[in-house]
Amino acid sequence: MSWKLLDPRGEGTARLLESDGDWAVIEASHPYPIGATVRALDPGATEYRIKVRGGKKLSEGVFRVEGRLLGMTREQREALLAQLPQR
Repeated sequence: MSWKLLDPRGEGTARLLESDGDWAVIEASHPYPIGATVRALDPGATEYRIKVRGGKKLSEGVFRVEGRLLGMTREQREALLAQLPQR
């Protein structure tokens, strides 16, 4: 699932890799320090916020960011999980 980052540094994108409904791992085009809040929009204009717990640079312009999802309703969590590829 692809997201558009809402970042003061400019346009960016993120891709949701994993989530359990409480925690999420994304691959982002911007780095985020621990404690920052990532804000992103999905194609349906739902805003997601992730409080960053950690991350690392994977390659030039690609960063793995892990954190806790903030302020989501049960319906939003279910919709998010339904969009992840089944394992």
